Amino acid sequence: MTGTDSTGSRQSTTAHKFFLTIDGKSFDFFTRCTGLGLSVDLDEFDDGGFNESPIHLPKSIRYSNIVLARPVTQLTMDTCQWVQRAATNSERTTGQIRCLGSNDVEVAKWDLLNVMPVAWRGPVLDAESTHVPMEEIELAHEGFFPPDMT
Repeated sequence: MTGTDSTGSRQSTTAHKFFLTIDGKSFDFFTRCTGLGLSVDLDEFDDGGFNESPIHLPKSIRYSNIVLARPVTQLTMDTCQWVQRAATNSERTTGQIRCLGSNDVEVAKWDLLNVMPVAWRGPVLDAESTHVPMEEIELAHEGFFPPDMT
């Protein structure tokens, strides 16, 4: 949710906000971030003579897509156009999501490897709705940078 302060500047009134940066380009703040995660694919083997349970060995890591959402702002069309441009040149870039607390102090950050936008969703426009119009950007990535590499 957003509001304005006494000077008319846009201010976030949410407890946490998430800032997205892709190769140095800031996308301002988002109010929701989902999909930060990974899962490990396993190969399962039966060990001859050990019939209690199979043996599991890690095969590969899959990273889920990240979806960031925010109320529609003046940057909404810029974000949409950036996704269109990025999809046509299919460059892989680095990204960062920073989580700031209500006092604007960084709580956590995630540095992302080979980020590529895969979707942009605009708001549902309904004049009778009391919901804030939201936009979403969805990002695929190939992992998280180790803390000592950033």
